[in-house]
Amino acid sequence: MNPVLTSISQFGRILGSLFYYSPDQAQNQPLLTLFAGEQWQSSCDFLPQALLQQLQSDFTDSIEQGMEKLNDDYQALFIGPNALPAPPWGSVYLDKEAVIFGSSLLELRNFMRQHGISLQLAQKEPEDHFGLMMMMAAWLAENQSANNNPQPLAEFLRLHLLPWSGRFLELLNAEQNRTFYCNLALLSQKLLAHWQQELQLEVAEVRLYR
Repeated sequence: MNPVLTSISQFGRILGSLFYYSPDQAQNQPLLTLFAGEQWQSSCDFLPQALLQQLQSDFTDSIEQGMEKLNDDYQALFIGPNALPAPPWGSVYLDKEAVIFGSSLLELRNFMRQHGISLQLAQKEPEDHFGLMMMMAAWLAENQSANNNPQPLAEFLRLHLLPWSGRFLELLNAEQNRTFYCNLALLSQKLLAHWQQELQLEVAEVRLYR
């Protein structure tokens, strides 16, 4: 697998899980341990050393504050009950009514049907959640490596993820009192920009409504 596909495979699954599942879920325990240490930095050698050190310091500090703080931040940012400062669903940004289950979700579902992507979700919910879509990107990268077909991954990133994810991550990164997720947002911004550049993707121009 070439380096950029490896990066998408690894970080798509890692970041996807951390954004989608609460921090106390079993699958996220080793990922929190990963970011508490420095091993993850070896896969981000395209980032300046000063930024890596800043991220590492902030990740370590926020993880050391404990699971209760991480869970409270996750609840406030992605669940509620108050208004979410950075809703993680694509159609909130792409649909004129700024609602979940918007028209852009229907387009994503059509893409998923065309490429045999099926998600086993615990409840009926929109598939355009940023965390789920990062995990989809990982699956498509692995599939591309196996089948030597770059079209689905490029289409997914250009048309379905990159047009809105920058705005979501920008809003999330502005929530400075939620340090762990702010830093996840910043790392995600850098990774998505890196993937776009390496794959030479021309992102679809769309109007954002949030």
